[in-house]
Amino acid sequence: MTTLTLFIVSLVVFILSALGLVVFLSLWVYRDAEVKSEQEPSLWVLAVIFLGQGLGLIIYFLVGRTKKDVPAPGTHKVSVIASAILFVIAMVLFIVATISFATSDHNFGIGPNARMSSGVWSMNRSSYRNNVWTESVRSGRGTSSRTHSLNYEQMRNFSVDSINEEGNLYLQLEQGPNLSRIDISGDFYQTFDLFYEHGFTTGRIRMTLIYERVRNSQTIISWQTP
Repeated sequence: MTTLTLFIVSLVVFILSALGLVVFLSLWVYRDAEVKSEQEPSLWVLAVIFLGQGLGLIIYFLVGRTKKDVPAPGTHKVSVIASAILFVIAMVLFIVATISFATSDHNFGIGPNARMSSGVWSMNRSSYRNNVWTESVRSGRGTSSRTHSLNYEQMRNFSVDSINEEGNLYLQLEQGPNLSRIDISGDFYQTFDLFYEHGFTTGRIRMTLIYERVRNSQTIISWQTP
């Protein structure tokens, strides 16, 4: 699950849990105020809704519950407790997802030929200019890919300059049934002749970077001609 998907899901769950807490708490206050308060129950419901659950409940307990000798009905009490627990869990998940989303650079997928698959990422940057694909990852696992059309000269001047501190990093090249995977982990630099050495032909080639728990990596893939 990507950080964006996690953020959206946690936001939806957080909103729904908050609405559920407001509904069940309002029902409990209404039923409780019918028995324990001398004021109109709907007024206390509005106070809880507009003043916030915390402040509204404090005022209701201090001012509204004037009939001390009358036992509380306890209606919807279980629902309020369950919805409150769900709200706290949803709030924690939302905070975690927000932090994860905020600390990730969402530049993967720039351009019509770029794609990022599912994975877990932190501080990612990806750019493409003048037949040079540059990608930096602070930490992550997953894949990102681009598809470009290379001519004969570009295929003979294909180079990879990469470095990463931890994990395994691979470059996978695909063209029809032809597939080549290159281990570019650690401190790596090499120039390739894709035409003669790897058997690719001129045309579209899919380039995929495969990250396996990589930390602090920077990869520069170039097919510039002299």
